[in-house]
Amino acid sequence: MWSSTLRTGFVILVLVIVLVACSGCSAVQSASSNETGGFSDLTVEQFKQKIEEYRDRPSDLVILDVRTPTEFERERLRDAVNLDVSAGVFKDRAARLDRDRTYLVYCQIGTRSAHAAAIMADLGFTKVYNMKGGIVKWKEAGNPTVRGA
Repeated sequence: MWSSTLRTGFVILVLVIVLVACSGCSAVQSASSNETGGFSDLTVEQFKQKIEEYRDRPSDLVILDVRTPTEFERERLRDAVNLDVSAGVFKDRAARLDRDRTYLVYCQIGTRSAHAAAIMADLGFTKVYNMKGGIVKWKEAGNPTVRGA
């Protein structure tokens, strides 16, 4: 029979293997669902480059702030429009948006915007980009914000 110490070590080893296997699966799943989900995550620098890319055709681009109106009024990216993802009407309002435009979506740290981007992808939007790290990372990179609605 196995000693108590060997049995405990074996159980711990099995648990570690299971945890590693599960975490790998979830990482692959979230990355692939993001790729095939109709939206892409961008770094702050890529997000900024995408804004520059549309400088000569601003009507093709929407910078979408999905935070609350209070957060939006406190500070936002220049030319952003506000559509609060937590208001309970986001899906209905997003469904009315022009699917031919490109949407750069952000929030405070990137969590709500990823959720909003996923909703938009489910609605059939194909040009949706989420800024990883949100406005916090935007400011940390030295980029400007504006105040007011």
